[in-house]
Amino acid sequence: METEALERPADLTIWRTAPASAPLAQPERFNTLREAISAAAGALSDPAKQPWIITEEGEILSPNWIRTYLN
Repeated sequence: METEALERPADLTIWRTAPASAPLAQPERFNTLREAISAAAGALSDPAKQPWIITEEGEILSPNWIRTYLN
């Protein structure tokens, strides 16, 4: 991934793996991909949450991609 891409806007959606009692996932817009990744990091510690990011270019970053990037 280009370093420039980290400074572009991105949307983070945290899907819940819990049953229907969980509210519908709503995307949250971040000013930079770097901020979205940081917010996603907190969700990764909860096995009931699956963070997905969509970059400004339309690239979809899965929970596994986020984990790999953070490590």
